[in-house]
Amino acid sequence: MSVMLRTLKKTPVAVTNLKGKVKFPEKFKGTILEKWANYWKNLFIDYKQMLQDLRTDIQDDPRKAFLWTTGLATTVILAKNNPTEIDFKDSLKRVTNNVILVSEECRNPKSIEHLRAVEQYYNEGLIHYRSFGIASVMYTSECNESCDLYKAHCSYLKPTYFSFPSRVVDFGFMGRWWNVYVKTVNYDINI
Repeated sequence: MSVMLRTLKKTPVAVTNLKGKVKFPEKFKGTILEKWANYWKNLFIDYKQMLQDLRTDIQDDPRKAFLWTTGLATTVILAKNNPTEIDFKDSLKRVTNNVILVSEECRNPKSIEHLRAVEQYYNEGLIHYRSFGIASVMYTSECNESCDLYKAHCSYLKPTYFSFPSRVVDFGFMGRWWNVYVKTVNYDINI
């Protein structure tokens, strides 16, 4: 934190020194190049002022700055570890391969039922992926995207937003698809 504050303290001095060294040639005055240079100069001044304000805000309330930094860092970490549809397929294949190695008498029927349902959704083209930045959802729809039945186009027959939780197949968060993990953690224990 102190390194960041020292860097922010040095920035305005460096900008002031640079401002005195840069001069615009007389032959370009009044042209579009001068307007373009003024735009970038004013943008640079705005960012300089923003850094000065940031420095004073950090010095005035370091606890608030720490909380904001922690929140932003947490959001970035969650976004980087957000699982994709490829991760979902990969975890399904990995679990399916492990289940195949266990004899049928030892397999958990709930795990097998879940894996077969997800496989059927993929075969019918009913499963979809949606990312929310820090978390992802795999959900099913009523009809395939290529379906051209009346049911697929009628607004009165489309599912409501309240029925969405019942159509969720899996929830991805922190690099893991949790429903697949929970339902298949004991795939080799017949209950």
